Amino acid sequence: MDITEIIRRIENLIRLGAIAEVDAGAARVRVTSGGIETDWLPWIHARAGTTTDWDPPSVGEQVIIFSPSGDTAVGIVMTGLNTHAAPAPSASLGECVRTYPDGARIAYRHETGSLSASGIKTATVQASEKCTVDCPASEFTGDVQVMGALTANGLFTYKSGMNGKGGSARAGGTVISGPIRHEGEFTNSGGLSSNGVSLPSHTHPGDSGGTTGTPK
Repeated sequence: MDITEIIRRIENLIRLGAIAEVDAGAARVRVTSGGIETDWLPWIHARAGTTTDWDPPSVGEQVIIFSPSGDTAVGIVMTGLNTHAAPAPSASLGECVRTYPDGARIAYRHETGSLSASGIKTATVQASEKCTVDCPASEFTGDVQVMGALTANGLFTYKSGMNGKGGSARAGGTVISGPIRHEGEFTNSGGLSSNGVSLPSHTHPGDSGGTTGTPK
């Protein structure tokens, strides 16, 4: 091996370059570096064992090629170098940030213990057994729809009225056990009964015999 080949291999051990093409199916990339373009090379993933991750590089991303023996044909690509075109998403030492091309941003500020996810359209948490949210207070700023049964073990309070339907496959409609105290006007457009006695159709014995008419 002459000195020219030795120098070439030494130069190829570590090279800066930019992603030229991405083959997501094969998890391989081509890289341009200087005047050369590599063959399809693997890039380094954070994990690729019993746990795996997937975060493919993008065209134009600056990378480093590590080539054993100075042969770029068997090189390995390390991603994650910031450039003027792809600057760091934060300048704070107190937070970890991940941004996405659609504008989504996930950030954890360990200085304040706050986690935020913004710019997303939908979110799904799916569990086969149980999900638990354990905190002193939770706040929803939009509508909430519960597709299954809802049980409140603490005080149930509403401030802007209530609207619903009492019929259900469980039969009996709405059932409340325990004392009820109502303050304010009460209006009912259907039947109303207590202990089997109907308010709109009940009668009383008349003072002179017979029975009274129904309430009007």
